[in-house]
Amino acid sequence: MYRSLDLRSWVRIADGYREYRHLHPLHEVVKAPMLLGYPNFLASKTLAVASGGLDEYLSEADVVMVREPWQFARVSEKTPADTPLVFSSHNVETERFAGIEQPVFADTVVDWVDNLERRAVEQSDAIVCTSERDAAVYRDRYDVDGPMIVAANGTYESDLRDHGSESREREAVRSRYGIESDATVCIFIGSNYRPNVRAGERILRLARQFQDSDSPVHFLILGSVGRALQSQSLPENVTITGYVTGDFEAHFDAADIALNPMERGGGTNIKLIDYFARSLPVVSTPFGVRGLDVTDGSEVYLSVIDEFSAAIRSLRTDATKREQIGKAGRRLAEAELTWEAASRHLRTRLDELFGPF
Repeated sequence: MYRSLDLRSWVRIADGYREYRHLHPLHEVVKAPMLLGYPNFLASKTLAVASGGLDEYLSEADVVMVREPWQFARVSEKTPADTPLVFSSHNVETERFAGIEQPVFADTVVDWVDNLERRAVEQSDAIVCTSERDAAVYRDRYDVDGPMIVAANGTYESDLRDHGSESREREAVRSRYGIESDATVCIFIGSNYRPNVRAGERILRLARQFQDSDSPVHFLILGSVGRALQSQSLPENVTITGYVTGDFEAHFDAADIALNPMERGGGTNIKLIDYFARSLPVVSTPFGVRGLDVTDGSEVYLSVIDEFSAAIRSLRTDATKREQIGKAGRRLAEAELTWEAASRHLRTRLDELFGPF
């Protein structure tokens, strides 16, 4: 959009649903500290300078939903007093940033995040959380007594499918990366976000444990998290693909086991749900499944990080168990964890509270 100078545009999402996109270089500049793990402190300030007509839209709205606490201050100031204001939380940010080391001013950062989040929670007319767990944390931390809506993270209904363990695309991906035909492939997907980077570093250590194994195990790391790992010495049984576009789905088919070695972060884990949708068996830390109603040995194989190698060895020799776990995860995603289902639930609850619209 910057290259085309199309800095303000409408995008049709569906009937009666349009997205207005406004770009301004100032919004990008102030995001620089996020590369070091800091939150987007200045979002409200930049909205005041480069709003792109936001104030007018706020004055005309029937209900205003603000995602995350960073821009809440500016939006709340400009939203008419009689317009319902909903705080949409994708994480408990105070909890999330308390677990991430910032290079400097760590205590100040946590205090600032806490103040911003407290303001958003206390001044909103309703709160959207991604799990009952996050809702309980808000009630306990901020003594919330207003309405709370749980709309889970999810996957698209169109992504729900069987695992393509026999597909030609699977073999094409393996051939491209020089993966042995009899190797067990473990996949990890992540953005360049500190908890993901830590998880990726854990996978590199894990890969070294399998380098001299008679039964080859290969580790496929997708997404921008790879940029933070490229500078390290990579074991031969690790492939870092970077951001994948065209044959993204084929990479899921190329894998036998999905890994979720998360030990920090916030909200529910979307990559876990993406694995479920493709019927992949998942080895996850207990922290990695936070906020989701899963059972060890049913929808997921739970393991502490130091025992991931044993979990992989157990699953790689038990195709029946892999298939059972993968199918159970898909059934859970299909029943409870799609964006479409979450959207319908959210719309219903907003109608009940503030509508009908």
